[in-house]
Amino acid sequence: MSEAPRKLRLEIFVDGTNFRVVQLEAGIRDLDIPRLARQLARGYVLVKMRYYTSPLPDNQSPAYRGQHRFFERLRETNAVKLVLGRNEPRRENFHCPRCGAISTQRYHVEKETDVNLATDMVVGAHADRYDVAMLVAGDTDYVPAIQAVQATGRKVIWCHFPTQAHTDRLRQVCDGQVVLDDKFLRTCH
Repeated sequence: MSEAPRKLRLEIFVDGTNFRVVQLEAGIRDLDIPRLARQLARGYVLVKMRYYTSPLPDNQSPAYRGQHRFFERLRETNAVKLVLGRNEPRRENFHCPRCGAISTQRYHVEKETDVNLATDMVVGAHADRYDVAMLVAGDTDYVPAIQAVQATGRKVIWCHFPTQAHTDRLRQVCDGQVVLDDKFLRTCH
């Protein structure tokens, strides 16, 4: 009597800041992230979705309060682990060539998100947490991490919105892809 094949373990790695920007550009406001994790994991055993982002710097703004509510919803589920980076304040002086005035622009730069994701993906492969990694991102900076995971004998699937399909390098290096088109996303509300 032969044994039934074992379902592969899947861990999902989401570049949350990139994901949210592209999601909003696609006109998708509300998305149930735990349901998205379950839909992406169909046919696999879902180990965990790891969602990487950084908290907004202004804790008095409506956007910050909305993000905080979103974080609380993610923390309420066992399917998703929220991994926070940080925002680093920056300022830059600009010189007006016409009038000579100098103005200062203050802004924040997200730090640690990409490196946290890449590190966790590689460490997870070496710790045998998963058989297949799914990368939800559009940044080719992840290619070395993808290759490090593949060197352990694991597969990496690239998951992206249709507008990110131009990223040929990710398509070339990954073992497969899932496109988050309208039909797929309707199952995640």
